Amino acid sequence: MQPAPPAVGYTNTVRIGYARVSGRAQDHQLQLDALAAADCREVIVETASTRAARPKLKTLLGTLKPGDTLVIYKPDRIARSMKELLVLLEDELHARDVNVEILTGICAGTYRPNGQTIADKMLFMVAAMAAEMERELIHERTIDGLAAANAQGRYGGRPPAADDDTLAIARARQSKGESITSIARHLKIGRSTLYRALAEVTDQ
Repeated sequence: MQPAPPAVGYTNTVRIGYARVSGRAQDHQLQLDALAAADCREVIVETASTRAARPKLKTLLGTLKPGDTLVIYKPDRIARSMKELLVLLEDELHARDVNVEILTGICAGTYRPNGQTIADKMLFMVAAMAAEMERELIHERTIDGLAAANAQGRYGGRPPAADDDTLAIARARQSKGESITSIARHLKIGRSTLYRALAEVTDQ
């Protein structure tokens, strides 16, 4: 695959590869061989762990500038679920105007958040729609849950806003170093509500 041309309107852009590897030598080598052939300035290699934290990815995302390209072997190298992938695309890459290039699989190609064609923007458009739907659904569930609880005279227990889906998103964002305040604002729930819900999960 030929590397994508530099983004129009930006200068001194870079292509940085990211590989998350397990203990399997074959898994390791497939990614590194593909990234080595993709004209990356450098390749960041992170060893997979049972924890969600990926400190090298977090650091890398913080260094990427508008017009840069994050190059990955396939989507599951930067996210453990589709939900986590969409959040990362919308909040980390789209927000910084950073492109992503996927080297293999059905999504292979280069995606530019501010590109001129639908093909350029497709992945980011899906991520933006998913993030908007996520926020609206959380808001609706909150309102419905509060109304149902009030009707039954229930005021205790875990707030409806902090359901399992919401907590999964919150934990994923927290593992990348994002503050509780920022996460709560994104999810449109109270900071104390989120603190309490995360503490309940930790204690279980």
